Amino acid sequence: MMKSLCIRVLGYVLFLPFLFFYSYILGPVLKLVLVPGGLALLFLVLGWRDGVKPFLHLCLKPGQKKESGSV
Repeated sequence: MMKSLCIRVLGYVLFLPFLFFYSYILGPVLKLVLVPGGLALLFLVLGWRDGVKPFLHLCLKPGQKKESGSV
């Protein structure tokens, strides 16, 4: 009985810091690295004409919202 309780408490003591570290520290750092890296790889694969140019064209259009025409 006591051994089971000690193992359970030890499990929580080891698990919770790693959960906190991943959720609040490693998660945002990975997003900062992986999202721009994924976009860069996508632009590398698509090229200038099919990838970068349409992306810049959509991002740099001032005051225009993209609206869906289909319902």
